Amino acid sequence: MNDAFKQLAKDLLRFKKLFILAFVAALLNAICFGAGLGMFKSASELLFSSPDDGNILANNIQPIVDKIQVVADKLSDDGWNVISDQTVANIESALHTIVLWMPEKPMHAWVLVLLVILFLTLIGNTGRFLHEYIVITVVMRTAMNWRARLMRRVLNGHVQLLQQQGQSDHLIRVTNDTAVLANALREIFGRTAGEMLKAVFGIGTAFLLNWKLTLLALIGAPAIAILLRKFGKTIRRASKRALGRRGNLAAILLESVSGIQVVKIFGAEGFERRRFSNVNRQLYKDEMKMRTARALSSPVVEMISMVGVVIVGAVAGWLIFEHDQPPSELVAVLLALGASAAGLKPLSNLNNQLHESAAAADRITEMLAMPQEPLGIHAKDLPALPRHKTSVQFDNVAFTYASQDNPAIEHINLTIEHGMEVAIVGGNGSGKSTLLSLLPRLIRPSDGTVKIDGTDINTINLRSLRQQIAVVTQQSILFKGTIADNIAYNHRHISREKIVEAAKLAYAHDFIENLPGGYDYELVEGGKGLSGGQCQRLCIARAILRDPAILILDEATSQIDAESEAKINAALHKIREGRTVMVIAHRLSTVVDADMIVVMDAGKIIDQGKHDELLERCDIYKQLTLNQMVRT
Repeated sequence: MNDAFKQLAKDLLRFKKLFILAFVAALLNAICFGAGLGMFKSASELLFSSPDDGNILANNIQPIVDKIQVVADKLSDDGWNVISDQTVANIESALHTIVLWMPEKPMHAWVLVLLVILFLTLIGNTGRFLHEYIVITVVMRTAMNWRARLMRRVLNGHVQLLQQQGQSDHLIRVTNDTAVLANALREIFGRTAGEMLKAVFGIGTAFLLNWKLTLLALIGAPAIAILLRKFGKTIRRASKRALGRRGNLAAILLESVSGIQVVKIFGAEGFERRRFSNVNRQLYKDEMKMRTARALSSPVVEMISMVGVVIVGAVAGWLIFEHDQPPSELVAVLLALGASAAGLKPLSNLNNQLHESAAAADRITEMLAMPQEPLGIHAKDLPALPRHKTSVQFDNVAFTYASQDNPAIEHINLTIEHGMEVAIVGGNGSGKSTLLSLLPRLIRPSDGTVKIDGTDINTINLRSLRQQIAVVTQQSILFKGTIADNIAYNHRHISREKIVEAAKLAYAHDFIENLPGGYDYELVEGGKGLSGGQCQRLCIARAILRDPAILILDEATSQIDAESEAKINAALHKIREGRTVMVIAHRLSTVVDADMIVVMDAGKIIDQGKHDELLERCDIYKQLTLNQMVRT
């Protein structure tokens, strides 16, 4: 059992009272099981008895009392005076009192023994149900908490790290890995633990009946332990690989489905099918190694256990047939050992599940250990940022992605006065989006500082910073729900009038009204069914409703027709009063009227100024303008 498994299993201790109740129920089941096995000795004696043997039940009292006395003496010699002579006498007196009510005829006694066994079975199975039900409840509630914690880690994780790991891997860890671990814990603390406890009481009963034969039956225990360890290692290695393969499989499936139009147009169905099949085949091989080890372990353990029972049976037969030992006790020992062997059978599954779930536990704890953005309690101790009203400043800023050697941006010095509309232009890979990602602290600069109104944004409460910023990206992000819900995203109590007002400013109101249900029209995943321009106008409406002090448009109008783009730009000019607007645009025609245009190339600011000024002195801007005119 590895540290990750232990760490997650400790979460079950949040429900200590329920666990204690489950243990009591399992103990009740085990006691009834052991007592039922003990009753079979009396049943055997009744079967093999003759009419002259007297009251069999009464004859069994003294052997029982003698065994209790031996146990008491042994405990006393070891310093444990837990069973006094008076207690033994009280037990003997109680047994004699019970026998007075017992029938003397063998047939009647036989029926009574069977009824007692049936009653013990009923009580035991009631305890078994309560035990497993409570364990299932505790494990499922714990799994629910794990999924919530993992979701919190994803939402509060650093954007760059989340993008590197991939959404499919997170999906598998939150759904599949938690299910694997929960199923293992449910089996371990539920059925397996109950059966193991029953097996312990069964072996205890066998020891009380005949300790020598019982000890002989356990001769194969060391061999079982060694084999289980070997099987477990194989299962754990294969399980960890299989979990990773499932993540790869999910990634291919998500990519194929999300890009299905490209797949079909390029005739790549066969390519995607082969790509999926390769990983699917590798997953099959890993799962087969794991399942083969699991399938082999149970028969091997059962075979070794049966060898022990057969040896005991042979010895018991020798004692009965060669030395005229009474068969009732030996038959009862064999029955107890056989029942205990059946109870120990889940031991192999327990070992397999421990190793299989250990791989899932490793992946879950890795995710729980992901670095987080400072949004918790400690972040509340930081001062809140007052509403932006002075300037935004990039002071000698540089940033390098972990996967790259060269900086994405470097030596960036830029001051933007409050209320300005600033356009950032440049070729692909020039660092435009990276620069603006620094402002809401989606990434942190490797060097330099970003300041708002003279305050380093690393020294302020992150929520107070992001509450003042709205971002509309080139990729339209919409969620499953109504159009009104998407526009009012994270504004649960906003009025419908304000939602409509924001939609009108984004020139989205007209097409929304023409949809079935209007603002209550249900969007499917990703906003499929709407055009790219319609999706982006909804995203712009969402940003407008936020009433940001800083509005960032990262190529936000790239999928909108020229007429809509002109209307949106007019709307943005209307709402820019009292806020700072930063625009990254493909179409330079949309930024010619900006207060300042910043030209970037290879991660550096090459020039900045008005449109006409840059046309006169900046060769890169001239080339960008020329290329735009050619494309137009």
